Amino acid sequence: MGYDNVSILRYMGNKNRLLNFIIPAIEEVTKEEDTICDLLAGTHCIGYALKKRNRVIANDIQAYSYIIGRALIANNKETISRDEAAYELEPFYLENIQRQKFSFFYENYADTYFAEEQCLSIDSIRYAIEMVRDKYRKALYLCALMYAMCKVQSTPGHFAQFMPKEHDRIVPLRKMDLWQDFLNKCDDFRKIVHTGRKNEIHKTDSKELLKTLQNEVSCYYVDPPYSGEQYSRFYHVLETVVQYDNPGLQYKALYRTDRFKSRFCYKNSVEGEFAFIMREVSKRRASLVISYSEKGLFPAKKLQQLGKKYFNNIELRQNNYAHSTLGKGKNNINEILLILTD
Repeated sequence: MGYDNVSILRYMGNKNRLLNFIIPAIEEVTKEEDTICDLLAGTHCIGYALKKRNRVIANDIQAYSYIIGRALIANNKETISRDEAAYELEPFYLENIQRQKFSFFYENYADTYFAEEQCLSIDSIRYAIEMVRDKYRKALYLCALMYAMCKVQSTPGHFAQFMPKEHDRIVPLRKMDLWQDFLNKCDDFRKIVHTGRKNEIHKTDSKELLKTLQNEVSCYYVDPPYSGEQYSRFYHVLETVVQYDNPGLQYKALYRTDRFKSRFCYKNSVEGEFAFIMREVSKRRASLVISYSEKGLFPAKKLQQLGKKYFNNIELRQNNYAHSTLGKGKNNINEILLILTD
């Protein structure tokens, strides 16, 4: 069946194409109106697909993910459109084009991930969004801005590095009108799933959140990084545009100096991260559904064995699909779904 879905980012490990594989498993171990917690939410596609059916608590330590969660999960009242964006934002957008009150991207990223004019547009759209008072409306506009930035970026498909502006693939991207792409994306938010439930979003370490949640959650969903690649390396530019906090930048790729590093991305700590989640969820007698890859740092067999320490029932499902490597083509891999119940 089809599930509600709004595409915002080209995201490493995005589960948009696996909703028909993952959502039924969560539905099997929960009832309608049950509370479901997405501990590492990313683009929030799982929580959004479940929003009509369940109350959702979603968490991610990255600010850009938190904004997506505010727009799609916590938001139960606001929508936007191209016409509304033009009316509400264009005067401020043009003001910043002329006066450059916001200029961080123009000063730091011109001719790297974006062309100079695109950087000026990013600053100016961000300035205009800052004038919006309603936090849910602001979040929707920020989602549209992130989408537009990802569409025009001078990269292989992520922000770990930028490509030379003379590269054949990059030349047409640098000519794209980011303001128009932003406006066009706003129309995708004319209809958003709204419910009467009080969904929650958090921006904290998943272990810290787990300590605070008690028996209100029926099922926890976990989709951790499975390789040594840190997500903060691939999406640091989005982290900066939503916070607009003038961070320190380092190295040729202009990474934030404060970027978060997940312990799921290290062989010596990944088992401990899984064990902590399993132990805490089992204490609450809730169900746990884990998405992982057959090529993950922690082998699937060991993940199953670890689960047996904490849960009575364990089921492993697999789904083969073409996984995007963000600029390096696609690989066919098995997505693993581990379903653990008391």
